[in-house]
Order: sequence, then structure tokens, then C-alpha cells
Amino acid sequence: MSKRSMSSWFRSLALAAAILIVALLAAAGSMGAAGAAPIARFPLSIVDDTGVAVEIPREPVRIVSLAPSNTEILFALGLGDKVVGVTSACDYPEAVKKVDKIGDYNINIEAVVAKRPDLIVAVADLQLPVIQKLRELKLRVVAVNPRTLDEMFRAIQVIGDVAGAGDAARRTADGLRARVAAVESKAAVIPADSRPRVFVEVWNDPLMTAGAGTFVDDLVKRAGGRNIAGDIEGWPQISSETVISASTDVIILTCFNRSEVMARHEWRKVPAIVSGRVFEIHPDLMVRPGPRLVDGLEALADLFISAK
Repeated sequence: MSKRSMSSWFRSLALAAAILIVALLAAAGSMGAAGAAPIARFPLSIVDDTGVAVEIPREPVRIVSLAPSNTEILFALGLGDKVVGVTSACDYPEAVKKVDKIGDYNINIEAVVAKRPDLIVAVADLQLPVIQKLRELKLRVVAVNPRTLDEMFRAIQVIGDVAGAGDAARRTADGLRARVAAVESKAAVIPADSRPRVFVEVWNDPLMTAGAGTFVDDLVKRAGGRNIAGDIEGWPQISSETVISASTDVIILTCFNRSEVMARHEWRKVPAIVSGRVFEIHPDLMVRPGPRLVDGLEALADLFISAK
């Protein structure tokens, strides 16, 4: 082979290698963009839902949870053996009942400190004063604040990453998303104008429901229903006349009071009462922003599809 031929051959080989490297880098980049983010490594820094940058120097081994939803996420990710403190409201899964309690809806700061946690997970909007106090004590707090299913999936990933279970978080969130997609596919067969009108009774005295910007509204819509309070923000009180005038097709109860609702004389002509489509669903499946929200979504979809 001549020197010119060898030189040409080496240039071709170098060009082919360069193309291969670029292709591999591009593939890796596209995997990250598609959601397969790199595994979280320690130390890491994360900006939580209070807007504060939290530094996690090493993988936590002692975790305190200040909310039932976060407790459920931790256990779903296989981190139950690291959880050393929870609230008395944390009642799922069964194993959590054996974990030491650090308060109820009122957090006992001294009890939290006594657990010597290297990570505390909290809820931003409900627990900000407690979060600030714990941070003043130099404790490491990561707060999430999900209001929709998609934000709940993000909370799973955040908690998984900071607790050293990023891969488990991705698998868990992906599995839940697949179940949500299956529900939405089933609900899509219900024509928009025949989707059942739904009233969710969150409390009966005073009569309260869930409007826009709540998990309940998100679940009802994804499951194929029309929330009669969907044009009202938050958790409003509502009148009986509103339920009656809406010609409500399905009533969902979170207070286990079906017999009382069925006996309401002024509601006797409401389509849901006439047809008996008044259902009790455990409130944790509707308002607790953890993995079981998808159980609630599936339950609602089954009810709405049968009511179409």
C-alpha cells in the first residue's frame, strides 16, 4: 500500500470513529431527554418546592417523613427500612405502624431532632413554618407540593433521588403513568357530551366539594367525568340546589355516608339518587398525593364508564 493510500485509509478510519462517537453521544442525550435521566449521585443539590436549594452530601440512612403521602412514596420505593420517624396520620402500608411517631398534624420538633435524621421529607404549602424551624436547626428538609397526578410523579422522582432510590422512582413513576394512560384510553371512548356529571362530596356538614386545582378534579376529568364544581377553585362549600340543578349523574362520597345521602328528601329526584349511582371511595385514594391516587383513578373510571 502506498503512503498516499495508507494516509487516506487512516483518515477514513478516523472519520468513521468520530461519527460513531458523535452517534453514541447523541443517543445518550436523547435517552436523557426522553425521561431516562442519569442516576442521581451524591453529593447532589436540588431546589425543592419551597424554592430552597438543598444540599445532600451523601445517601441518607435515617429519614423522617412529615406527611402520609411522602411516607407512602418512601415505602413504595423500598425505603421503609430507612424511615425512622413518621406522623400518627401515616397509616399505610401496614409496616409503617411500627415506626416511631414524631407528632400528628402538629409536628413535635423535639421528637424529630431526637431521631437524628439526615433527611426530612415534608409538604411545602401545609408545613412551611415547621420546615423553616427545622432548617433553622440545621436539619436537611426537602419539601414537595404536588397538586396534580403529573406533579405527584415528579414528587416521587424528587424523593427517590434525594433518598438514593432514583432508579426505583423512575420505575415506579413509569408504571403508574402506564396505568393512567390505560385509564385515559378507556375514558376516551365516552363522547364529551355524554360524560357523567359528577359531584364529589368531601364533607357533608357544611356541604363541601373539590373544584379546579385539586387532585379530585384532576382524577374526575381523567377518568371520563365532568366535575360539576370544576369551574370553582379549591375546596368550596356548595349548596344542595347546585347539586340538584346540575342533574348530577354520579355522586362520589369520601365520608362513608351513603345511607344518609340516599335519604336526603330534597335530593330524591337527582339522577344519581334515582339510579343508585352513589358510591363511597376511601378518601386516601382521592386526596392523598401518593401512588394510590392511581387506584382512585381506576376506581372512578370503572364507575363512570358503567354510568355512560
